[in-house]
Amino acid sequence: MRVRHTETRSIQSEPSVNFYRTIALSFLVVTVVLLAVVVFVTSKKATITILAKEDTKSVNLTVGLNTTSTDGSNVISGSVSSTIVNFSQNYFPTGSKTVEGIAGGEVTLYNNTAEAQTLVKTTRLLSDSGVLFRLSDKVIVPANGKVTAQVYADKASADNAIGPSQFTIPGLATDKQKVIFAKSETAMESGVKKVGILTDEDVKAAQQDFTKKLQDQYSAASDDASVKKVVSILNVNPVVDKKVGDEVDGFTLSGTSTVVVVSYDKASLDSVISVAVSSKVDSSLEKVLTVTNEPKVDVASYDAVNGTAQLSVNQDVTVTLDANAEKLSPQYFMGKSKDEIERYVFELDHVAGVQVDFSPGWIGKAPSVPDKIKVIVKDVK
Repeated sequence: MRVRHTETRSIQSEPSVNFYRTIALSFLVVTVVLLAVVVFVTSKKATITILAKEDTKSVNLTVGLNTTSTDGSNVISGSVSSTIVNFSQNYFPTGSKTVEGIAGGEVTLYNNTAEAQTLVKTTRLLSDSGVLFRLSDKVIVPANGKVTAQVYADKASADNAIGPSQFTIPGLATDKQKVIFAKSETAMESGVKKVGILTDEDVKAAQQDFTKKLQDQYSAASDDASVKKVVSILNVNPVVDKKVGDEVDGFTLSGTSTVVVVSYDKASLDSVISVAVSSKVDSSLEKVLTVTNEPKVDVASYDAVNGTAQLSVNQDVTVTLDANAEKLSPQYFMGKSKDEIERYVFELDHVAGVQVDFSPGWIGKAPSVPDKIKVIVKDVK
């Protein structure tokens, strides 16, 4: 008798095609989403364009002067001298007024008779236009001859400046007036003249002119180009020899002044100014474009005996935004909106305008990666 063994196997169902398709599609979707996220993050950019203007800063400081400089302080080497100057200078008024004077000129007297004719001083001569003149001096007109003489108008008037005319002599008999008469070949000179009037402005202008002349005289450049001079004119209280409102041809300004001359080493002062300029500039934001002109130096006080002085120094410098400034670094803009960026930039000095561009255009904030933020500074005049 045979014994048979029968094996039974469990039948398992295999995954369907749809299952594998779902897994593949899910993986694809996840991949696409991740790729989109990566592209989105890496493509975000921000460009910040800042228009920077130039501004002028004034640096004011007091500098001491001694015969030898002291290192590490605002003291430079130099010399001090003072001189008392007596002065007297003539000036002329700029204002004037018109005054009517006596017109006058020259005439030729004719005598067509056989006898000489004497005409006394102030003899009247009447022009054919009715203007009366008089002889300036006694004249004898020779028989059958002629002579020139000076005449003046009987009254002051601008209307007396008549042209060439013929004159009768009313003081002679009527028949003589026909043969003894006068003619003028040129116009009578007008008696109108301008008279200078002294004003306060004339006196002030004269004082300023004289002070400048003294400064120019004592400011003459030295042989050593490294040495500069500053001249101060003190106690300028001049006396004017005329009164304001007087009619004058000119006036004299005179008095006594003290001239203080301070000579200093230019390189030493430039070094002190350079340190002062550096302290006035915000290194985290600004840069110096130019140090304009020469510094303005005045004598604040002096001691000629001990050779010391205090100088008041003013230096103008032109500054603007530094494109590489710390305050314009990308980290100041990361994750900020356009409004936040604009407010921040406009609070900085020397800003004339700002434009913020995001890419893609629909993003609301700047990237959080510094490399994706570009800051451009453009100078405007």
